Order: sequence, then C-alpha cells, then structure tokens
Amino acid sequence: MNKRRWKLVIFAVIILIVAFTMQFREKNEEEAISRILDHAAEIDAIELFKGEQSLFKSTGKDATIYSENSPLSHVKKLSKKERAIFEEKPVYHIVYEIKGEPLYEVDVLKVAISSELSKELQQMVFNVGDQQYLIYWTKKKKAFEQSTNTQRLLEQYGK
Repeated sequence: MNKRRWKLVIFAVIILIVAFTMQFREKNEEEAISRILDHAAEIDAIELFKGEQSLFKSTGKDATIYSENSPLSHVKKLSKKERAIFEEKPVYHIVYEIKGEPLYEVDVLKVAISSELSKELQQMVFNVGDQQYLIYWTKKKKAFEQSTNTQRLLEQYGK
C-alpha cells in the first residue's frame, strides 16, 4: 500500500474508535439512569456530607422521608458556561444507598451568579434560607430538577 492509502486507513480507524467510544458512553449513561429509576424505591440509607464531615445519616424508613420520589424527573446536561454560574466546590454531597452500596451520589451546588440563570435552570434551582442551590450529578455532568425532599433535608440538617 502506498502512503495515501495508509493515511486513509488510519483516519478511518480513528473515526471508528471515536464513534464506538461515544456510543459506549451514551449506553453507559442510559444504563446508569435506568438503574437509578429501577431501584429508587429501594433506597434504604441517605447520608449528607459537608466537605468530608457527615452531617446526617438516615437508614430504613427514615431514609424514605428524604429520598427522591422521582430522582430523574427532569435532567439537564450542564455546559461549561452554565456550570460556571455555580460555585466551583459543592456545598453538600448526598449519597443514596441500597444495602450499604451507593446507588447514586449528587452534589449540591450554590448559585454564584443568579442573574445568568436560564429559565430552565431557574426551574431546577431551589432555595434554602436566602441561598439558591442546584442538585448536580457530577458523574454525568447533569443537573436534576429540585426536590422538596432534598430541600427539606438541607433545611433541617445543612449547617
């Protein structure tokens, strides 16, 4: 084969690898979302952290009070520009567990620049005191719609 054909073959292989990787990531994301939806009712422990410090841990029936009824009712992928609207470090971290294993984990981000919130993000933000927060699924870089259960958890135990 001459040089030109080798270049075309290498280019085609690179395109195939990129396409396969993107498809794999999308499939993984769909599986993660499906797993959360399928098992959300089984959550038996919730732990709230501020930094490394555990502020609250609830197990059994007490955990259902603060668990999300429909954790993925509205999900939005945050762009880098949108992510910049919030403080860099999360204020809180919440772990939802089933039988001692995390089902999913979210960060609670504080709004830094409220004037730049889009209408869609404004609907996802919730208030605790005079501060605005957003639930952020760091692993998939997605924001969740606010929940009264999470809001109640932070109002009672977030300090």
